[in-house]
Formats: sequence, structure tokens, C-alpha cells
Amino acid sequence: MEPGASLNIAYLYQKIFDLFSGSSVPSQETIMAAFSAFLIFIKPISLILSLLFLTGIIYCTIRIRLVLHEAEEKAHGAHHGAHHGEPQTDSESNAVHHETHSETEPDIFAPNKRWEKITEHINSEIPSDWRLAILECDIILEEMLSKMGYHGDTVSDKLKAVEKSDFLTIDKAWDAHKVRNSIAHEGINFQINDREAKRVVGLYADVFKEFHYI
Repeated sequence: MEPGASLNIAYLYQKIFDLFSGSSVPSQETIMAAFSAFLIFIKPISLILSLLFLTGIIYCTIRIRLVLHEAEEKAHGAHHGAHHGEPQTDSESNAVHHETHSETEPDIFAPNKRWEKITEHINSEIPSDWRLAILECDIILEEMLSKMGYHGDTVSDKLKAVEKSDFLTIDKAWDAHKVRNSIAHEGINFQINDREAKRVVGLYADVFKEFHYI
């Protein structure tokens, strides 16, 4: 073999063709030379591909960690902000946080127009107003969960994403939401009395007060 032939691609292809076509019987020296030429040819390509794959793996790993970190901060940022005195929205800054309440007669008044309307409904003598008060409470619950970064198509989906350690009133939220679902599915056929309606609205109130939302 002439000097430099091991780097000649045409020479390499010719030797491979001769080997498989049977036109000539290569010697062991020729086979080793062809194999060495192949290794020399493939080595830089393998190195480049390996570096590209390694770079891609490192990039994807970093991006995944960043996305997970951002999602975690978004999901829990609102909750920790409420408990550490971070700035609140206009509706939150006008809220009054009541530290005590009665289980049967919850203190649900707050200087918030939406909540005042709910208070009027729950204090009405008309059962349809009581059901409306519960439905409106659930709308506020969904709004609050969305602002806290919990995602889902329904309130149930968002509540399932909640960590109990970050949401002390999660059981009350579930209890109240189940009653709301019964109202939504049965409509005027769902029977509820004054005492039970106030209890359910009181559960919503406890949830909202935990996060200073009313």
C-alpha cells in the first residue's frame, strides 16, 4: 500500500468491494490495513456525534430543571407570600381577617362587594339564594386557586394538585366543593336548609381567610 493510502476513501471502498465480490482474496495484511483505514475514517465522525449528543443531553437536563423549578415557585409562591406579609392585591388589602367564628353561625362578613353579595344571599329566607351563595363562593375559590398557580380544568383538578402542608383548610375546601357539585347537578331539586347552607359558606370563608382572600 502506498503511503497515505489508509486515508484514501476510494481505496477503502475498492478494498471492501473486492472483499465481498470475491474478485480477489485479500491477505491478512490487506484486511488489517483496510480495517485501520476504516477506523481512522470513522473516528472523527464518532467524536463529533458524541459531543453533539452529550451537549444535547446537558441542555435538556438544565431546561427540565429550570421548568420544574419555575413551576414549583409558581405553585407555592402565592401561598408563602400570603403568610410572609408580601404585598397583596387591592381586594386582599381591603379584607378583614376574623380570627374566631362560630361553626353554626359563621362570621362571614367582609368589606368586599362580592362577599357582601354572598352574605346577602346566605342571610335571605329564600332557599334558591342559599344555593346561589354557595355557587358564587365556589367561583371565588376557583379564582383564588388559579391565582395561587394551581392548574386544572375544574376546581376538583386544582384541589388535587394542592399539598396539604401548604393548604391547612384543604379538607374544608373539598367538603364545601362537594356540596356545590350537588347543587350544580341537581339544581332546584337539591334540598338544603338554612343551617347547612351557612355551614357550607362558613367553610368557604375559612379557606379564603387562610390566604387573606376576603
